[in-house]
Amino acid sequence: MGIADYALAMPSGKRSVDEVARESGYGLDKLGQVLPSGKFSVLAEGETAWGLGRDAAARLLARSPVPLDEIGLVLYAGSSEWGTPFWSPAAKIAGELGITQAHCYEVSNFCNAGMVAVKLADDQVRAGTHPYALVIIADRLSELVEYGTGYLELFNFADGAAAVLLTADAAATRYEVLGGAHHTDPRWVDSYYGVIKDGRIKVERGGKQDGLGDAFLDNFTTLTHRVLAGIGAGVAEVAHFLVTHGNQDTHRSYLAALGVDASRSVFQYERDGHLGGVDPLQALEELEREDRIDAGDLVIVATAGSGFTWGVTALRRT
Repeated sequence: MGIADYALAMPSGKRSVDEVARESGYGLDKLGQVLPSGKFSVLAEGETAWGLGRDAAARLLARSPVPLDEIGLVLYAGSSEWGTPFWSPAAKIAGELGITQAHCYEVSNFCNAGMVAVKLADDQVRAGTHPYALVIIADRLSELVEYGTGYLELFNFADGAAAVLLTADAAATRYEVLGGAHHTDPRWVDSYYGVIKDGRIKVERGGKQDGLGDAFLDNFTTLTHRVLAGIGAGVAEVAHFLVTHGNQDTHRSYLAALGVDASRSVFQYERDGHLGGVDPLQALEELEREDRIDAGDLVIVATAGSGFTWGVTALRRT
């Protein structure tokens, strides 16, 4: 029981560092520290985050067809800014895919939401509530950034989507979900928040507080040890550590704190921007594409989202 398959969908738009430089006033040297890719994926005109999520799910179900009436749960995970207020993207996607027997709802936990939704869905199929569950992970992060604010740490926000199929069939499981742990520290809740400007939602930063970087490191390492203890494994037994691609320095510091060489992780900062909850699945896809993951490999997924919430999930390749 666990993840049967997953698929990604990327938008057709790209934004260059040159464009960000013109809008923000930052020089290319400074921007290169947060945008080493030189360009990143963004929604093009007419594209929507939920539409990307639908495309990822359609691709997934075409590749791994299952009876649609046996999908009993559809979760849409992200940052709660769906583009249309008072509306359910989970239900919209289910309707467009022909899924009519599912409970559809949204999981909002920012860039941590994807793995939270995967764990929720896995718990339900594991309990026998549903034969299958579908998780869609998508955000419109790039559209929430106003480059003129000078909030450099947000400039790598990009767009992408993923879909994950969870199954109760152990024989069809590709990645077993072994366990997970999450923690929210509400001291940081007002660090970022949305405001409406000219009819569009943009992210503002609250009073900047020292210590958020340390909180990332402390929570990631604490939760990693907690999850590994819960499944009876140690750091040395983990084949790969997949980390939210929000900040490369934090990523490397986390690995260093665990005594883990960078070769046991995936760094895609020079490929694209920060895709929210899609980051670890894009990294997992790279491992598979490059034949760097084998049956039995233990994978730790470390994610984080505004609020601030940190999460660690353990997967095992079957």
